[in-house]
Amino acid sequence: MTIVKILLPVLMVSSLYSASGSTLYKQKCKSCHGAKAEKKAMHKSKVIRGMSVASIEKQMHDYASGKRKAMSFVVKVKQDFVKHHSRQELRALATYIHSL
Repeated sequence: MTIVKILLPVLMVSSLYSASGSTLYKQKCKSCHGAKAEKKAMHKSKVIRGMSVASIEKQMHDYASGKRKAMSFVVKVKQDFVKHHSRQELRALATYIHSL
């Protein structure tokens, strides 16, 4: 019971600091993928609009891990992005993109 009393407030406070999918998209993705995810980033990638949530999450992780090949700076950007955001934030972002 003591652990619950300690962890619950920590978890509640940490959730306040996670960014929404909409905010993340507007700050980090919109410039390359377009306001409605309708553009091919760098005129090379797939259009992400209409992709499933699972597919979007997989693409983010594949770029970040190097499993999916891309220009080196794109890989670096994706690695930094995935590294600095929680799974919940990445899920929220993928869900937001899917909703566009």
